[in-house]
Amino acid sequence: MRTLNIGILAHVDAGKTSLTERLLFDHGAVDRLGAVDTGDTVTDDGGIERRRGITVRSAVAAFTVGDTRVNLIDTPGHSDFVAEVERALEVLDGAVLLLSAVEGVQARTRVLMRTLRRLRLPTLVFVNKIDRPGARTDALLEDVRRLLTPHVAPLTGVTGAGTKGALVVRRPPDGGTAEALAEVDPGILAALVDGPEPTAGQV
Repeated sequence: MRTLNIGILAHVDAGKTSLTERLLFDHGAVDRLGAVDTGDTVTDDGGIERRRGITVRSAVAAFTVGDTRVNLIDTPGHSDFVAEVERALEVLDGAVLLLSAVEGVQARTRVLMRTLRRLRLPTLVFVNKIDRPGARTDALLEDVRRLLTPHVAPLTGVTGAGTKGALVVRRPPDGGTAEALAEVDPGILAALVDGPEPTAGQV
């Protein structure tokens, strides 16, 4: 069985622990969905964390997909606990950088993204809280491209952002997606330079 170490990183209060809990529940690692507000999540199991409702130390929880064991590392978002995040980065195979659709790109988000790019860690940007009033999607994507990295390949979109009926929908690839992927895929780069243009299936 292979092992994949994935870190969940974000500015404080973006929802890292809630996302970790949801992934564990959806993959059968826990039989009940915990919540930060009620203090019964798997990774925030310390007294201080339960009282304050924030992560103060990195915690690991695992689930299995096929023949792969996925170790999720829930890291602190508060800048006071940066040493915990730095220790976690040493063992990661990839990262999920979490953004709130309401608050968007924040100061800590930018620091984390710079570090992830310096370490050349594959990174998935995950937008959380799409159902909260004030949630932004297209404008947030532009902020990500402007403030974090221009090389973004959106996989999904959102309908009904900012409402309880918000839904994630598949987003067909566009020209920007192909250009972002060309940074890491020689085949797509060759197709963009020499033609013919890559098909949606190739992208």
